[in-house]
Amino acid sequence: MGKNSAMRSQSKRYQISKVKQDKRKLFVYWDDGHRSTFHYIWLRDNCYCSICGDPKHGEKRFQITDVPIDIEPLSVCWDRGNTLEILWKPDNHKSVYNAQWLRQHCYSQTEREHRQHRPIFWDSKIVSNLPEIAYQEVLNRNSGRLKLLENLRDYGICFVRNVPPQKGELKAFAQSFGPLLETNYGRIFEIIVDPEESHKSVANSEIDLIPHTDDAYQYAPPGIIFFHCLMANNDGSGQSIFVDGFQIAEMLRQEDSEAFALLCRYEVSFRKYYHDRIDMQFSSPVFCLDSGGNVKEVRISNLFPAPLDLPEEIIEPFYMAYRKLMQFYTNPRYYLKQSLQPGDLVMFDNHRILHGRTGIGRQNQRRHLRYCSVERDFFHSWWRLLVDSNI
Repeated sequence: MGKNSAMRSQSKRYQISKVKQDKRKLFVYWDDGHRSTFHYIWLRDNCYCSICGDPKHGEKRFQITDVPIDIEPLSVCWDRGNTLEILWKPDNHKSVYNAQWLRQHCYSQTEREHRQHRPIFWDSKIVSNLPEIAYQEVLNRNSGRLKLLENLRDYGICFVRNVPPQKGELKAFAQSFGPLLETNYGRIFEIIVDPEESHKSVANSEIDLIPHTDDAYQYAPPGIIFFHCLMANNDGSGQSIFVDGFQIAEMLRQEDSEAFALLCRYEVSFRKYYHDRIDMQFSSPVFCLDSGGNVKEVRISNLFPAPLDLPEEIIEPFYMAYRKLMQFYTNPRYYLKQSLQPGDLVMFDNHRILHGRTGIGRQNQRRHLRYCSVERDFFHSWWRLLVDSNI
């Protein structure tokens, strides 16, 4: 759910106009004409009284096996449309539900669709209207911080401008959202072209880097990635490339649904290996879907592939699907190219946004980025907290 939908659902005050019931369900009619259906077993399971759980923290002590699956109320009443109270058979247990909470958790099709977040897909045209914000706006105002999080949630990427190009800034800023992830390169990684270090990371090489998911060979790849530019090349080389993985997934689904289905069903293998140091391997579908068929995660990396391990009759059709996918994510039509300058910081969701880089000549090796990452959980947590504060 986007910011505006979330704030509407929390700012509008709903009232119960009437309640009806049958053998298994409660029907709540609202002042705006909407009707919610709540099954008794669901209502009982979501009692957070002092006996069943901790209302403040949402911790549950109640077990669903403690009551019969066909549980029924002894009585149902509501007070001025704001509170619903149920006494349950057979133990007279009392559950009290706030009307706003009930509406926010209504599981009718329309309300579930209303709560569904719809990301904004983009291609190269996004360059004319970049999701960006000034550093001081994020530091000084919660509204600025919320705008940053909204950009990340909607577009998967946000540029933060005028960040002092000093080493300490990235760590302090990233840690204000959550703890830094420990990686094979430490918590902070210096991205500087260095032929002697290129065997450790392709980020330190001079070559073009095809758009990819970072660390696709890990069980849980990094979540939100930060790049902070301290120095830039003055000849335009080493441009950063970003691609919306959700966009190319939908384009492939529209053009070739069978290819899309193969990439959702079968796993691609990834591996990163350094002798006596590291051997990481993981297999995953390219696209992971939610229960509604929406893409919720993209994992693409032609930089660290392992041999496909698929049924023999799937190998050729899978390669055809994979080739078509690569034609999309290497097409400049979907590229956002940016020459990051000192003071630029870009944050992006590594489970959605692919990133790469144009090559850098040996005579132009000034480019210096600093890298770190934070789990996505902390960003979603901050977003909810800021929306709850009604900024």
